[in-house]
Amino acid sequence: PDRVMAWVTASRFAEGTVYAVVNGKRHDDFNTYVYKSTDYGATWADIAAGVPGGIANVIKEDPTNKDLLYLGTDLAVYVSMDGGKTWNVLGGGLPTVFVHDIVVQAPENLLVIGTHGRGAWVLDLLPVRALAKK
Repeated sequence: PDRVMAWVTASRFAEGTVYAVVNGKRHDDFNTYVYKSTDYGATWADIAAGVPGGIANVIKEDPTNKDLLYLGTDLAVYVSMDGGKTWNVLGGGLPTVFVHDIVVQAPENLLVIGTHGRGAWVLDLLPVRALAKK
């Protein structure tokens, strides 16, 4: 109760797989809520474990790898290379900033991060994608 559905995105790889981000900051709930469903939303698994903190705002799946996920929060961008089981801070000099949106530019190997107050950041995805293949 008292939460806002902040983002929902369907997988490009698996029919019936969907990711959702729920936000509770309007009700003074600053926990991280990120979920994955593989059965069209009938059941949901919490995949926020390992995100160090911060309200989640957006989740995107990399169009080249079903296990590579990007999560924008009020503090940073996190990356998962195992479908949301573990998360790490995405480097590249991005400051601690509220992330509104993330766009993956697949052919250009770029991640465009829309922030509040810092404009947009663009990061090279080649190193991230190379690590995810290992």
